[in-house]
Amino acid sequence: MKRKYWIKTIFMSLSVGFFLTSCSTSREYSAAGTVEAIEFGKDGYTASLKDKDNKNFDALFSVVRLQKDYKVLKVGDMVSLSGDTIHLDNKIRVLVKKIK
Repeated sequence: MKRKYWIKTIFMSLSVGFFLTSCSTSREYSAAGTVEAIEFGKDGYTASLKDKDNKNFDALFSVVRLQKDYKVLKVGDMVSLSGDTIHLDNKIRVLVKKIK
């Protein structure tokens, strides 16, 4: 009985350690592109961008997320950005953390 307990304990410890390690090593997504369209929302806006390879992606600029770094871009602006991503309708959406 004790042996099963220790095996379960060791297995759970290794599983938790692996999960924490895999989550902590994720890197931010970086992209650059030209703003093609802007849609304003409650606390920011979503910009549709096109990169140098003519691939489209969206970027969500939030006042809450960016705080003092928040700025409004215009159609035609070139921008480099980084942040977390989500995938909607086979399109990448960047939750912007940094604007360069």
